[in-house]
Amino acid sequence: MPCSTCTRVSPTAISATSSSSRTVLRILPFRSPRGPYGRGLCLPGSIRCTAEVVDAAMHAPKPPEPKPRVLVAGGGIGGLTFALAARRKGFQVLVLEKDMSAVRGEGKYRGPIQLQSNALAVLEAVDMPAADQIMDAGCITGDRVNGIVDGISGSWYIKFDTFTPAADRGLPVTRVISRMTLQQILARAVGDDAIMNDCHVVDFTDDGNKVTAILEDGRKFEGDLLVGADGIWSKVRKSLFGETDASYSEYTCYTGIADFVPPDIDTVGYRVFLGHKQYFVSSDVGGGKMQWYAFHKEPAGGTDPENGKKKRLLEIFSGWCDNVIDLLNATEEEAILRRDIYDRPPTINWGKGRVTLLGDSVHAMQPNLGQGGCMAIEDGYQLAVELEKAWEESVKSRTPVDVISSLRSYEKERKLRVAIIHGLARMAAIMATTYRPYLGVGLGPLSFLTKLRIPHPGRVGGRFFIKVGMPLMLSWILGGNSSKLEGRPLSCRLSDKASNQLGRWFQDDDALEQAMGGEWYLFPMSSGDDSALQPIRLIRDEQRTLSIGSKPDPSNSDSSLSFPLPQVSEIHATITCKNKGFYLTDLGSEHGTWFNDNEGRRYRLPPNFPVRFHPSDAIEFGSDKKAMFRVKVLSTLPYDSARGGEVLQAA
Repeated sequence: MPCSTCTRVSPTAISATSSSSRTVLRILPFRSPRGPYGRGLCLPGSIRCTAEVVDAAMHAPKPPEPKPRVLVAGGGIGGLTFALAARRKGFQVLVLEKDMSAVRGEGKYRGPIQLQSNALAVLEAVDMPAADQIMDAGCITGDRVNGIVDGISGSWYIKFDTFTPAADRGLPVTRVISRMTLQQILARAVGDDAIMNDCHVVDFTDDGNKVTAILEDGRKFEGDLLVGADGIWSKVRKSLFGETDASYSEYTCYTGIADFVPPDIDTVGYRVFLGHKQYFVSSDVGGGKMQWYAFHKEPAGGTDPENGKKKRLLEIFSGWCDNVIDLLNATEEEAILRRDIYDRPPTINWGKGRVTLLGDSVHAMQPNLGQGGCMAIEDGYQLAVELEKAWEESVKSRTPVDVISSLRSYEKERKLRVAIIHGLARMAAIMATTYRPYLGVGLGPLSFLTKLRIPHPGRVGGRFFIKVGMPLMLSWILGGNSSKLEGRPLSCRLSDKASNQLGRWFQDDDALEQAMGGEWYLFPMSSGDDSALQPIRLIRDEQRTLSIGSKPDPSNSDSSLSFPLPQVSEIHATITCKNKGFYLTDLGSEHGTWFNDNEGRRYRLPPNFPVRFHPSDAIEFGSDKKAMFRVKVLSTLPYDSARGGEVLQAA
């Protein structure tokens, strides 16, 4: 039984002491005050533990916190990239997608997507096998000349070098790939076990410790954080910040894919054709197909009559260069789609608590720079990196993972770069709105000045600004994020090579034209009774001369063309080839040989002086327009011409 000399054990009275032989943990006695209620439990003696047991109890490493459970609303390109990056880092990920069976949302209108060097490098850092599949499936466009041309003349305004910034940094070269193919590769890499179909996230709750995603059908899923990657009309964004309207760009966009191979397919990847309040973009997408986008400034909500899209486009772009018209003519009506272009300016806040946004849900961009999907891919990588940092810090400090701080760090890291690129994409549309190739364009009563073909001062000044600023901008966009990537080799792929003439093509338009493939033709432009004139195919043979006159040339019967017309002289002109270029020489004809160049200028050739002609030029033998031809270069003969009759082979 208890006695007056016993001690009460206090649970807080624990102290480590030492002796000469070993360290022990001693439970020290706590002496109660004397009195009737001061008796404690009587211990027979000191309790000692071995040092090994004590050390194991006091210093055993605490098991690390499990990695956060991640919910992703949306299985688009950005959402899948993040899911893949997070899974590769060991996070539990569940992607909730409304419909994985098709390219979701507005994707069906966009066709192929351009993945530039910055996005491709991120994919390499995230998952090299998946990146390899994407590279193999894509069509490389960055190994060729890309740039802006005047829509009417087809003349180069400025050329973009996307190859050098990539090669200098050891990055992959820009490619174009089907959105469906890209999405399927990413989904396979993420894994079926991490993706749930028919799951439309419409709301969420965040109690501070966990977040619950609420689906349209009432189902709920819990996680430690929620990432809204559900596009420009994001439900997660709406739940975070309330209903906000997307911004209409003032442009509607027609898009289509055509079975068409331009003659410069080996030298030009994509072109932007500028006009006043309208512009046109064409890009090689591989497989003998070209993708195009036609932008026209008009109010939102417009519609076209049934089977009327192609007709309207040919009216809108009437008078534009052959590159545009030929591509439109080669496109089937049912392959043309239309949508209005919206974007969302980046906001100061991308998220709250355990919820954040990614990609189009927070910074939907106009497609003018081809960086919308690329920015979503960069977002996904950076978010996974910040979550990994937070988990590593929790392991070191033996504290719970600070999910909220990691989300805010991700947002801080991305805001500035995204805002700049978003602004540049908007500037491209503004450039089209203000672009005027000649004095008089868009000036109403003064529009007659257009006929003088005087270059607009803004066009000249804009070219200088772009020529200086574009290389710096491209270098920053394509390579500005590469130094932060982990897990990828700093080297280009062996397949990412360009012609050793690429540098020359950027500097010399004639060299670019000489490298163009395809066949050169003279297509008749005359109408009425003289429309029976046949297309003429020109052969690049520097040893032969094509003679043109009202009668066959008896001294050159194998290479002569005769047009028995009133203003065609008996010996009128010759066409020769030199250094892969064609030259026209007037032989002192009575009514002259006339040129209409791609700038719309008409002039008479001086006699006995060879003048080089180019694609889209118009040539008149005589001044009555009865023997008038358009110069065209084609990979294949247009269907209508091939069906209509024979093609004369000359020169």
